[in-house]
Amino acid sequence: MKGRCPVCGAESNLEFTPYKIPYFGDIMLSAVSCPSCGYHSSDVILLSEGKNRNRHEMRVSSADDLNATVVRSPYGRIEIPELGVSVEPRKGESFITTVEGVLMRVERVVKMLSREEEGARKERAERILRRIEDIKSGKAKMKLIIEDPTGNSAIIPRN
Repeated sequence: MKGRCPVCGAESNLEFTPYKIPYFGDIMLSAVSCPSCGYHSSDVILLSEGKNRNRHEMRVSSADDLNATVVRSPYGRIEIPELGVSVEPRKGESFITTVEGVLMRVERVVKMLSREEEGARKERAERILRRIEDIKSGKAKMKLIIEDPTGNSAIIPRN
């Protein structure tokens, strides 16, 4: 489907995809991308009624837990207390991934932000990166928390 880019007004691509997530319900994935200016936005919209929860928590204690599905709407705030990390919501930024995918996103940001750092900040970044590796290998545990006032985010363990 075609539409107008909210940034530059050029013709842009609009995509809407219904998707069913087991134990969660029906959602609609939407994406807007503009080939002219590069603008991109995505959203997850809950279509099922009655399953809205504002807070989801999962204890990650094994490598198998990394395969749990994580659905984050643009209003979902992610927190990993053991890493001292929180991912604040940003309008237009939603995703469906796994716990491992969330860790990879955090890892990428920590690496990028720590490139120019020195001293205590560099050491803290290195500790976080080592801890992420320990979690991914099953040597360390963590708690993943998502809070979403709209109820459109979830953590869905693999059975």
